[in-house]
Amino acid sequence: MSSFKLFLIILICGSSAIGLIFIKHESRELFIELEAHKKHRDQLNIEWNELKSEEIRLGNPARIEQQAIEALELKKPAVDEMRIYKK
Repeated sequence: MSSFKLFLIILICGSSAIGLIFIKHESRELFIELEAHKKHRDQLNIEWNELKSEEIRLGNPARIEQQAIEALELKKPAVDEMRIYKK
């Protein structure tokens, strides 16, 4: 085997090894980034569920009515304060 062929085989194997190392490194970086995105997604899902629960709680008609009664200081009129009008 000529020295040129041997040199060419070593060069190709070396290039392949360097390429493999580069691809492995990039794969690890992408995996770390993927895990960070998954963690962020999970945090957003938790926040979304909390916001949906709060929306349900705040939109409860009984709660809204109670707050309106308190804010406007509403009270039921006494019987003598009631007037009934007929057509």
